[in-house]
Amino acid sequence: MGDLTDIGRENAIICGMKGIPPLKALRRSLQSKVEDVRASRFFRDRMSVTLLATGLIINGLTLVTLAMRLKPMDGEWPVRFSSLTGFDPDTLGPWYYPFVIALIALAISAINSFFAYHSFSRSRLASFFLLMGSGVVAIFSFIIANAFGVVR
Repeated sequence: MGDLTDIGRENAIICGMKGIPPLKALRRSLQSKVEDVRASRFFRDRMSVTLLATGLIINGLTLVTLAMRLKPMDGEWPVRFSSLTGFDPDTLGPWYYPFVIALIALAISAINSFFAYHSFSRSRLASFFLLMGSGVVAIFSFIIANAFGVVR
């Protein structure tokens, strides 16, 4: 069995691979992509920016209020509520569960914003509905996470 020098460069498995680009090239590439995104029509549209900022502000407010209210503690917290049974002992969880609710809402807002950005050029209406949906999720997250954050 020969080694790579016997096979030749054109037949080697790694012949088409390039080395890792320099850090300056990666930085320039990333900066140009960020500038392209910031210069897009999506960020020049007032309605889109307003809906995006509203969702982000509500998500940030949720995280800030939870951080101010919740303190790490031992024991279990109620994580589910039913109007029929109230807080069941079977539905207890860790103290940080309200943060999980807020982070899930933040992830949904980020995904919806990504899809809204990419669908903006095809359908502004779909983009607006995606952004409004992320705002509604943020509002519900604020209410639910803070309701569970108050229960002790």
